[in-house]
Amino acid sequence: MASHRLLANGAGTDHPVPGLPFADDTHLPAGPTTPGPARPTRITDPDRPDLVWIVHAHPHLGRTVLLYEAGPDGAGPWHGHTGHPLVTRTGGYWWDGTNWFRPPQLWDAATGAVEQQTVPAAVTITAADLLQDPRADAGAGQLHQVDDLGAPSDASQGAPWLHDLARWAAHRATSPDRPPLNRCVVTLTAPELAGDQLIGTPALAAAAAISPSALRAYISRGQGAVPEPQALVGNRPMWSRPVAENWAAHRRRPAADRWPAQCERPVLAAGAEPIRQQLTPVLHAALWEDPERRTRWVLRHRTADAVRQVAEDLAYLAADRLQETVPPRRSPRSSPRLPSPTSVQGRRVRTAWSRSWAGSPGITPSWPSRRPPPSPTTPRCSSASRTTTPSGS
Repeated sequence: MASHRLLANGAGTDHPVPGLPFADDTHLPAGPTTPGPARPTRITDPDRPDLVWIVHAHPHLGRTVLLYEAGPDGAGPWHGHTGHPLVTRTGGYWWDGTNWFRPPQLWDAATGAVEQQTVPAAVTITAADLLQDPRADAGAGQLHQVDDLGAPSDASQGAPWLHDLARWAAHRATSPDRPPLNRCVVTLTAPELAGDQLIGTPALAAAAAISPSALRAYISRGQGAVPEPQALVGNRPMWSRPVAENWAAHRRRPAADRWPAQCERPVLAAGAEPIRQQLTPVLHAALWEDPERRTRWVLRHRTADAVRQVAEDLAYLAADRLQETVPPRRSPRSSPRLPSPTSVQGRRVRTAWSRSWAGSPGITPSWPSRRPPPSPTTPRCSSASRTTTPSGS
């Protein structure tokens, strides 16, 4: 979760964040317009070194100007998106100019990018939609100076935000490269973001199979890649169910070298593909046709085709690691064969050849030795050193 606090919208933004006051940004440089999407630019406020501006420009979608409280290192926040989206709302939901996507959480090592999941039935709310409210009064709106944004409570004082939005729209500079009000994105609505569909800390912890206290510890320490909440209800963070499920899936997903992605698999070695084809039906029968094991799969979203895909993955893993688990077969001439010990009256007898190989490094005979070999530091007992007893005594 981010450690930087968002304070205000810049007056020169094209996509204002709802609920935030507008601050004067005329002292900021306009910056060059790039032919494609650019990375966000950090600009430290010249009058307030503890504040940082994040300016993100797009040649076709406009730009966003946001004022953050700088972190301990003096830097502003940085989103984990690979494409640096222009507009992000409700804890990481982002807009590409046409569609809305969920926060990037699941990394696909095969493609080298995060999985992009579109938000079903998402509706974009623009500034023109909100300004249709007859209560919007531009004369009652306010434009704050940077020095006025000190305490966190300052943002909640003053005119309602709808009046601030009307004043921003009335004083907004118009030019051909600036989007109209019906293209100025404010927020989004979606069924999964409805208030009765959000879940709290206990439900998010249950989805990840951890305790609520462990989740709170992750959040306070900035560990575990806990996603940003979609809303705060009574100062309590709330998440959407898809975000919670993606975070739980991210925690359960093994490393790429343990479970390769199904897309873009490398070609198996010669001789391994027939083994994969032989193991796939065997593993599928073991997972699906066995009555006791099949009960683990009979759920609404688990079908025979889904189990067959898992069986194919298991077969791929077995075939791919065949060269690592099974040693290559030696030719008959590569190493001598140990002769089997002879048997005399039901007892095993060690031959001279087997005794010569018994002490060779790396070769262990298939039968135990009767007595250990003499230690090189222990001298052998000679016949002269033996004590004999006279026969007459």
